[in-house]
Amino acid sequence: MANSIVASLANTIGAAESVLRVAATGHDKKLFFKVVFTLYFLAALGRVVSGAAVAYAALCIFCLYMFAQSTDLFDQLPSWVPVGRDSLGGAQDTT
Repeated sequence: MANSIVASLANTIGAAESVLRVAATGHDKKLFFKVVFTLYFLAALGRVVSGAAVAYAALCIFCLYMFAQSTDLFDQLPSWVPVGRDSLGGAQDTT
């Protein structure tokens, strides 16, 4: 289980790094503005709410995600709900 958690974390970090690399080059303006908006939102949230409360909320959401994944609740979602990294619609960086 520890290996799968670390692999999932590494996959998430790799995906975030890929998105930020594409956004930083400026080739995808829509992605660039999404990243800027998200960072601005997180900065505003950090001013309003303490870091401990945000970390606790993130931990709760992560636990709910892990529970839903372990009980196959994702199989019951409608087809329009994006699930997983492949459903983001972007090109995958394989280099």
